[in-house]
Amino acid sequence: MIKKSDQLALQITELRKVSSMEFRNLRYFLAVYEELSLTGAAKRCFVAQPSISAAIQQLESELDCELFIRHPRGVSPTRAGNNLYPYAQKLINDIQSLKGLFQDKSPQISIRMALMPFLSGQRISLIIKEMLAMLPGLDLTIVDINDSADLRILSSNMVTPDETFHRLWLDKYVLATPVDHPLSVLSEVPMQMLNGLPFISRQPCDMIDAWQFALQKNNISLDTKATVKTEEYALDLVAAGLGVSLIPSQSADNRSDIVTFEIKDFTLERVVGLAYVKDHPMPAALLKAIEQAKQSFNSSYVQKL
Repeated sequence: MIKKSDQLALQITELRKVSSMEFRNLRYFLAVYEELSLTGAAKRCFVAQPSISAAIQQLESELDCELFIRHPRGVSPTRAGNNLYPYAQKLINDIQSLKGLFQDKSPQISIRMALMPFLSGQRISLIIKEMLAMLPGLDLTIVDINDSADLRILSSNMVTPDETFHRLWLDKYVLATPVDHPLSVLSEVPMQMLNGLPFISRQPCDMIDAWQFALQKNNISLDTKATVKTEEYALDLVAAGLGVSLIPSQSADNRSDIVTFEIKDFTLERVVGLAYVKDHPMPAALLKAIEQAKQSFNSSYVQKL
């Protein structure tokens, strides 16, 4: 029977084989591989999408190979990516086991949290960090918005009658264009100037009905060039010059290759918040953590203004 000290020595030996590769980059690699999307990986890891992209680029540079191929629907692993996956998975599991040898076990609270598509990665990251800090024993699982969950972060128009809703922030929709687009000289875009423009559609989108109604009301027809499932690729296609897109303003926070404009005489907003079934209240510490996160990103928004 192998002693715990011998197991620890073996694990440390394995860790030394990683060389200069950061464990965090491998964790991001696993998320991209399993989600088949940089945006999906960012939400899963609670970081901004550029952090995921940078980690993958660093790994590819260190390994001198391409790990993923980008395409409009997400990413596909290369042969090198497929070969790296089982090794990265084993290494991350060993690291987690190693940490467990030196950590006291805290009482666990299991929570399933559902996230609607196209939420602010930075704000979700802040919420998750506060939750984990306030509840050290929290066993948190992130699921799709349509899966069963204890709590959901979503738009107010998606709340069901049996749920309690706590407002977190307000998203205002704006028009995203390439930096060299003819509309970039304007401070705001008149609605009629959208007629016939090449357009990148995002679906699913919780604001699609309101947007379509506004277009029909103003007799505007868009030339849809692509329909994508992730916000990341919608913005990539906008930056490439394929068309314009309607996005929540916070989505452009980390993008220097696009510009955004308000649409004149048109306002489209959504209230994002936390919802849970009224008969199943959440732990007080969890709600307090979310409230602290809300105050933090609202304070940050005011400072930007």
